[in-house]
Amino acid sequence: MMVDGSKETEEMEQEETLMEDEPVPIEQDDDIIQHPLEGDMGADLEIEDMSEKTFSQHKGSVFCVAVSKSEEYVLTGGEDDLAYLWKITGEESHQKIEGHKDSVSHVGFSPDDKYYFTADLSGYIQLFRSVDHTKIWEFDVGDVLWVIWHPLVPILLAGAVDGGVWMWKVPAFETKTIQLSTNPPVDARFLSTNRHLAVGYQDGTVKIIDLKSGEATVTVDTKQEITSIGVSPDDKLILTGTPYSAAHLLAVQAGKVICCLTEHPAGYRPVETAPSDSVEHIAFHPSRNLVAVSYTDNKVGLWDTTLQRLRHTLPHPDGVVKSCWAGEAQHLVTCCLDGVIRVWDVDQRETIAEVTGHRDQLLDMKISENLVVTADDSGIVKVFRIS
Repeated sequence: MMVDGSKETEEMEQEETLMEDEPVPIEQDDDIIQHPLEGDMGADLEIEDMSEKTFSQHKGSVFCVAVSKSEEYVLTGGEDDLAYLWKITGEESHQKIEGHKDSVSHVGFSPDDKYYFTADLSGYIQLFRSVDHTKIWEFDVGDVLWVIWHPLVPILLAGAVDGGVWMWKVPAFETKTIQLSTNPPVDARFLSTNRHLAVGYQDGTVKIIDLKSGEATVTVDTKQEITSIGVSPDDKLILTGTPYSAAHLLAVQAGKVICCLTEHPAGYRPVETAPSDSVEHIAFHPSRNLVAVSYTDNKVGLWDTTLQRLRHTLPHPDGVVKSCWAGEAQHLVTCCLDGVIRVWDVDQRETIAEVTGHRDQLLDMKISENLVVTADDSGIVKVFRIS
């Protein structure tokens, strides 16, 4: 795989050269991966299956998916305490990953595709070498909320319920723990420096952590529970979601809350019988002063971060799990609980495509250069090719 010289230099500064081995085939099973057949839609629902491939081995909900950088493999994890690694094209094969003690909630490939991990809700993490699919490491960190790779080098990070942020250097497996709070770190995002991590804690605190020193360079208290977090491409702004539709906009350099982005009056709390309106996901536009906020109350809000006001609302028939910018950021792709993936022209405020095939609630979505991979509540994972 070719990389440009500047990226190669940056990676060498942050990590040593990794091991390389010859590839070994993984086991085959022709009955697991299914290509969509014409007319195979079921008599009860007339849903066109627009997917390129379907994976149906999981028994129960599939909570997480990952796509290799090469777009050769998909990694999935579900409530059946199993993970699967399977090929998208060519030889139809899969590898069942066992050993977990709880639902597999996080999976991911290293930035160079040389390693992949699976992690469950109990905090048990397994790490595998991609060339021969050998497990090379395992660790039990306790109840875990997120597990992510460093964007450039093979360093794995995890946020534990006890407030700790763990780091492991692969393949040396040197361990570092950063304990700056006893509150659960519910979400985390890297800044563009790739040396700082923005962490949102359940108590409403946001900390920007220098991963080398282990210290917080910025701490801001939003004074409201955090459900999700996003960082602007220029690292100047952070947006935090709450369980009550509001999102707090933070100025990183000033270290303070700028405003609260919400359509509700100050102090709003929904009644117990009201539908949930939690902020599920935050996606800053890569070049415009715009952020897409996904809510459980059937919408995506497009907020202008300069004017600090709602620009557009994109209505959905059900809650929105995630939204991602695609097509050189000209379009927004949304993942909805009604089982449909929608592609939006945000300037025209209209749907330009509805991608169908699922028959249950979508729980996760990953977008790569040419693919959209989605997982649903019934255990089905589908691969859609995008143009």
